[in-house]
This record gives sequence, C-alpha cells and structure tokens, in this order.
Amino acid sequence: MVFQSIMEVSTTTLTTTIFSAICAYSTTRIIYLLYFHPLSHFPGPRLAAISNLWYAYHWFSGRYPWTIEKVVHQYGPVVRIAPNELAFFTPQAFTDIYSPQHKNLEDFVKTDFQNRGKDLGGLIWEEDPVRHRNVARQIAPAFSTRFTRTLEPIMHEHMDHFVVKMNDMSMNGNGNGVPLVRWTNWLAMDMSADLAWSEKMHQMRDMRDSVNLEVLLNFNFFAVVLAVFKRFPLVTPLQYLFAPFGKITLFSQMEKATRKSVLQRIEQRGRTEHPDYFDHILPAKSPYPSSEKELLHIGSVALQVMFAGWGPMADLFYGVLVLLLENPETYQLLTKEIRETFSNYEEIVPGKTLMSLPYLHACIEETLRMLPSNNTGLPRISPGVVVDGLYIPKGTHVQSCIWALARHPDYFHQPLRFQPQRWLPASHPLYDPAFANDHLKSLHPFSLGPRVCMGRETAWTQAKLFLAKVLWEFDVFAVEGQAVDLEKDLRHYGFFDKPEMHVRFVAVAR
Repeated sequence: MVFQSIMEVSTTTLTTTIFSAICAYSTTRIIYLLYFHPLSHFPGPRLAAISNLWYAYHWFSGRYPWTIEKVVHQYGPVVRIAPNELAFFTPQAFTDIYSPQHKNLEDFVKTDFQNRGKDLGGLIWEEDPVRHRNVARQIAPAFSTRFTRTLEPIMHEHMDHFVVKMNDMSMNGNGNGVPLVRWTNWLAMDMSADLAWSEKMHQMRDMRDSVNLEVLLNFNFFAVVLAVFKRFPLVTPLQYLFAPFGKITLFSQMEKATRKSVLQRIEQRGRTEHPDYFDHILPAKSPYPSSEKELLHIGSVALQVMFAGWGPMADLFYGVLVLLLENPETYQLLTKEIRETFSNYEEIVPGKTLMSLPYLHACIEETLRMLPSNNTGLPRISPGVVVDGLYIPKGTHVQSCIWALARHPDYFHQPLRFQPQRWLPASHPLYDPAFANDHLKSLHPFSLGPRVCMGRETAWTQAKLFLAKVLWEFDVFAVEGQAVDLEKDLRHYGFFDKPEMHVRFVAVAR
C-alpha cells in the first residue's frame, strides 16, 4: 500500500512537472514571439504572430487571398501572417522579392510550400535554384515566339472542336445551358496535354474527365493540407485524415497512365504528328533514360508543363466569359470589335490583326487583374536584404499578394469593377481619364525574374483565339435563375475552386 501511494504521488508530481514545464515554455515562447522576435515590430494579427494556426485556418477556409487583402487594409503594406512570415502587396515589394538574381539564380529562394516529394521538382515545384535554372534553360526554346507559331494549328484544332461542340448543343436546343467550369476545364486540358506531349485526352469529345483532371479536382484541397501541415511536424500524420479516401485509387491510376504516356512519347521521338514541348524536355537525339529516377523526373516535368497550361487557361476562359456576362455593355463592345474586324470565322488566326485588337487585349488584361492565378503568395526565403525600404532578416519567409494589389484603391480606380477601359491607350475612343493614375505596369500576373512564366506568350495567343472565335460564332447568355457571385462563391486552394455557371451558346444567324 505504501509503495502504491508513493507511486501515485510520484506520477502526480511528474504529471504536474511536465504540465508546468509545457506552460512555462509556451508562455516564454509567446512572450519571445510577441516582443523579442526579429519580426516582432511588424503589425499583424496577434494569433498569427504566436502560431501558424491563423495561417492554417485561412488556407483551409479557401479564402486565403481575401484574408490577406483584408489584413493589408487593416495593418498596412506589410503584415506578419505567421511567426516567421511576412506578406507584402506593394509594387516595389513584388519587384524586390522576385527580380533580384545572380547568373539567373534568384536571390530569394523558393520555400518548400509546393514541395511534392523528392525528384519531383523540375519547374513549378523545384526549390533548388540551380536545378530550376537548368531545366528552364533546356525547355525555354519551346516557349519562344518562333516555336509558339508552330504550335498554333494545335490551338486552332482544339478551339474549333470546342466551337463545334457548342454549336451542336445550340442546335439541339439545350435550354439548361452548358456547364462552363466543366467545358473550360476540358478545353484547357485537352489543348495543354496535346501541346505538352502530343497526348489526345479527348475530354471534349467523350464529355468526361480524364484521370489527370479527376486527380487535380479531387485533391485540390488536400494539396493545401499537405502544404500547410509542413508547419506542424509533430502532428503531420493527421494530415491524412483530410485525404479524399474514396478517390485514393485515382492516384495510382494517374501514375500508371503518366508512366505509360511518357514511355510512349519517348518511343515516338522524331515521329510525332506535330511538334510539342516534349521535343525540348527530352530531344530526339538524347539518350534513353538510364534509370527509373530519371524517367520519373522527365514525367514530372512533362506533367508540370501540362498542369501549368491547364489551370491558368481554364481560369481565364471561364473568368473572362463570366465577367463579360456580368457586364453587358462591355460584352457588347467586345463583340462589336471582333465582328467588325473579321468578315468570316476562317480569318481568325493569331496574326497581327488579332494580336492588335485593343479592346480584346484590354478585356484579357482586366480578367488577369481581377482573377490572377498565382494566389499562393509565391513564398520565398529572404537572404537578409531590404524589401520596399524595410530590412528583412535572413531566413524570414516573405510572400506577395497580387490579389490585394490588384484590388487596392491606392493603385486602381474602382478596383472591384470590371473596367477594361483602364487598359486602353489615351488615343482610343473608349479611353477614360478616370483611370489615368492606375498602376497598370505594377501588376505581373505571370510573375517576374528567373521564375517568370515562360508560357505567357502562348497564354495570350490562346486567350485571344478563344474569345475571338467564340464571340464571332455565338451570342452567349447566362441561363436565367442562377445566383453565381464570384466575390462570394470563389474558393482558392491549390488553384481556384470555381462556382459552376450554365451558359447558352446561340449560333449567330448570318
């Protein structure tokens, strides 16, 4: 009995000691983070200063870009959003973080936010500046103006197929309209896969998602979970509770499909129906991959090129139509410009005429302003330099918020309204001097520096072709009775989770 009593007292004492130690450590750490940490003088939510819980909650909510926009309005141009992380939104900060480089190596190194595993770097996910530079140099010729022109027939093929499918639905009297998210996803990925490695996914033809698209859509939220849980190493296993278990088999299906596609494309080198980006990822005269690791890397790069072509373009195709339909006057002005420029559908090619249409260009610029795709903050690690006049200690994580910049009244007049005229030259009849002081050159929807999006010229070509062909061929209407509100209904995880909107494409009688 005496021994049992001693053990009970010892256990109670040990528990009390451990609890007291945890409380003392937590209290000390909170005091340090609030008052003595190198970032303690930067404003921001108190919870964000002492814990990553604030950061995690707002990412999981799907409203992270809106939250950063709110806190910069509340606290100013630089906000502490985590114990060791700052968010900037000014034009100067964007330039200071992403432009500095030495020998094409960025000074601000990419964080592990988008790390997807060993040997899966390549382009988008690669943290190492040297490895990223080497891959970027290798495939940069694939995005040159000259090579982009050789890919234009592929773009036409998929755009024309989209137009044909919409025409068929119009002829069949589909009163319920077309689900725009679904069809713009199919169009963007069909085209991107063909451009990347000559793969025919036939999603528009078959009217069903490919396994690649299914994985992206079903694991959009979980991708953010994996990124955020890096900040909570002690509870990392809990991240798998958020996995969509009913869709786990899709991963293995995608891996098998990707491996098969890569092997087939390697065998087809020099014998494809048309040029593609894979010609530069693994040129025809390159030796066959010597290991599974090398094969995995090649497949990862090809997938990243395809995904990078799908996501932003699907957002742009969807976003520009929704914004135009929400603004009938703008829709009419753009339609008028397109139909007065081209006398028939066949004239719509990516030549000088299409590229120079001012209102078409302005509508796309305005869509990129209101719905930018790079809303992850593009986090980087400070080398210990000045950002927008403030010294940022070495090792501090910093990120930008193009979303907040594009919607801030200090930089854009009527920032929450879709106003393409802000992008028009002063000589244009629709130019409005009310927008003369907008900071148009401060927005970089394709980023800056060594990691600038190499496919920006291709993106512009696709966007202009899409709008010109669709609006020449169809009158587009939103199906009545819908209550789609982008400001309230959009969510952002790894990429935008867009509210479905049904539209009718009515062929123009000529």
